[in-house]
Amino acid sequence: MTRTRSEYRLSPVTVEPPSAERVTRRVLDTDRDELAALMLDAYRGTIDDEGEDLDDALTAVDRYLAGMEHEHSFVVTEDDRVVAMAFVTVVDGVHYVDPIVVAADRKRAGLGRDAVRMLLESLGNAGVTEVGATITDGNTASERLFLGLGFTRRGPWADRSSRSAPTAELEDSTTDRANPGPAPDRSDRPATSPTR
Repeated sequence: MTRTRSEYRLSPVTVEPPSAERVTRRVLDTDRDELAALMLDAYRGTIDDEGEDLDDALTAVDRYLAGMEHEHSFVVTEDDRVVAMAFVTVVDGVHYVDPIVVAADRKRAGLGRDAVRMLLESLGNAGVTEVGATITDGNTASERLFLGLGFTRRGPWADRSSRSAPTAELEDSTTDRANPGPAPDRSDRPATSPTR
């Protein structure tokens, strides 16, 4: 099934701080296996589920870890378990949220919103003035999340297969996640894919 994505942007970067009760930290390379399992769990049965397996998810996580802006990428933990993640990648000089993923059993608890708020706060403090996201059309939860944070829809995401581009696969349309990771060999997505 062919999916389309739309691009969203936020400028200037202003946001409320994340909830104080959330435990957030920067992503670590040692989170690799847990992040892959989180992506599979979060996307299963959603608009962005393309039947990926653990090897596909590990490949996607490897791409994210290699290409993301580590200083602006965060995970949310509960009882030492990663329950949400929000990463930043740069495409054509623009910072993109990609992916944003929330565990299936923790959806609708504000975890995705807090993870995105954390990275927006980090980007804003670093002087970044514009942030993008790409969202799979029909992923209403992600659309609501980003619109609620002040992003505006710019239109269809143009095919940028010749260079890195934000993506929106492995993401759930019923969660506060907007930018899940790409599966391997998808020419319409970046080496590190932004928003879902």
